[in-house]
Amino acid sequence: MNHVLLVDDEPMIVEGLYNLLNRIEELELIVWKAHSAMEAIQVMQNNRIDILITDVRMPGMSGIELIGHVRKHWHHCKVVFLSGYSDYEYLQNAFRQGAFDYLMKPANYDTILDTLQRVIYSIQAEWQEQNVIAQAELHMQQAQTLLQKDFFKNVLGHKKLTLKSIAEHIQHFQIPLSPDQPLILMIGRVDRWPTGSQLKDKMLLEYAVNNIVEDYLQRFCRIATYSEQRYMIWFIQLREPVVPQEDAEEIRDLPKLHWYIGQLMEKIQQSIQQFIHLPVSFVLSKSDVTWTGIPITYDEMCEWMRRGIGLDEKIILVEHADLLLSHYAENELSPQEIRRNMNQLLHSLESGDSVSFHDGMTGFFRSVQKSVFLDYNLQMEIFLHLSTIFISYMNARKITKTIGQTIELKYLANYAMFANWAAFEEYCSLLATSLFSNTETERKDQKKEIIDKVDAFVIRSLNKDISLDQLSSVFHLSPYYLSRLYHSEKGITLSERIKQLKTARSKELLLIEGMKIQDVAVELGFDSVSYFTKFFKKNVGVTPQEYKLNNSR
Repeated sequence: MNHVLLVDDEPMIVEGLYNLLNRIEELELIVWKAHSAMEAIQVMQNNRIDILITDVRMPGMSGIELIGHVRKHWHHCKVVFLSGYSDYEYLQNAFRQGAFDYLMKPANYDTILDTLQRVIYSIQAEWQEQNVIAQAELHMQQAQTLLQKDFFKNVLGHKKLTLKSIAEHIQHFQIPLSPDQPLILMIGRVDRWPTGSQLKDKMLLEYAVNNIVEDYLQRFCRIATYSEQRYMIWFIQLREPVVPQEDAEEIRDLPKLHWYIGQLMEKIQQSIQQFIHLPVSFVLSKSDVTWTGIPITYDEMCEWMRRGIGLDEKIILVEHADLLLSHYAENELSPQEIRRNMNQLLHSLESGDSVSFHDGMTGFFRSVQKSVFLDYNLQMEIFLHLSTIFISYMNARKITKTIGQTIELKYLANYAMFANWAAFEEYCSLLATSLFSNTETERKDQKKEIIDKVDAFVIRSLNKDISLDQLSSVFHLSPYYLSRLYHSEKGITLSERIKQLKTARSKELLLIEGMKIQDVAVELGFDSVSYFTKFFKKNVGVTPQEYKLNNSR
């Protein structure tokens, strides 16, 4: 989704453009409007802005002055100027300030559509020009040292480190963080690797992910990155302003930075999907994690990642302090080969990748069965590993009782109940199939529940100007994800559904004796009778007055 802010001191211009842009569905826009520069600053302080369309000359603060404010908040924002004057000096100044384009008012539909398409193409092209993969190869050569990795491994684990020890390690290893300040943690998981990916390929793609994350965040953040087998972890602190106080961006505390990162997560995720084609999930911690509190917070965040909210793999999870889940510690003590296979199976199960899980499990059992004289204790260890994976997965999702109605789960507690490895493999395959089937059913049910609630909310709110951004706030889902989810389930866009409901309701109201057209317009949240009339004629084919006359005979 691309976020657009319209600014003009002429209400007719703003309302006209606002209604026009909201009808251009193919560009997937979220549109805000403001009637002054000061009102625009308030909007951009609370919402991400990708494209600013502003009048040049306005009372109080001009559009050119407004550029400086939007760039402090949203560095990548593109600016298009509007003006009713053919003023060469203003035009020159606008382009010196980095304006993307300059439109004369009134601009027609085709001109505005063409300009927006070029702006959006430019935003996408900037990423391509930077050659993300090439940067990834360069950063691979500058990766963290083994000592840094060992330090972060100890920080994330439950190894007791004193603040003094942490400070010494940070200084000695030249880690760009302060031991005296709290942090924000963010973890990411690649939900599905490209088929045939080797270790080197995965390392390269992880570096590319990190490059994209840092490109968005490094303006305001000090960042250190660590990767372990399942997750990428970012340790984030607020960067001290390096410009004079009066000109500095007003991100001066962790709560504000936490909000800012949350706003950018959708854009980060979309960029990763677009440029390196990876589905990645993220979890963001609370805004004031202490160094000594990192292990518990990290375990709880991993639990969030395992649970998700029952939707698709690319859902963004933003964690709040009061929603942290209690954690349970895993302490796997096993040979390297077994641990690697178990981790791969766990990743496939948590990611919902049925094919990868069954293929991996089949290959693992083939490897085990080649060891004719496999030690009994090692057999028991493998059995307990797999049993733990299944039981933990079911308990975390509270589906143990449901699965137990169709599969005898007591086998997971007694290795002696299996006659041989083939019997154990068959049981594991059957159980995994049931788990994937249950998860898919839950996803479908949960999606349907969300869509039904959205429809109910829209019906209750037909007297208001309903926006996608408002719906996303009510249902705690990103606008992009909610829009995509609704379209995939209903076969139409949310805006089309709202049009259908408003059209049907307007027909009902117009047939009520004594109901005036202006009253119907107000009842359905339209700003004016003329806008309602245009809406009705476009969707019904006749004006409201003609409809009343045709149906009163």
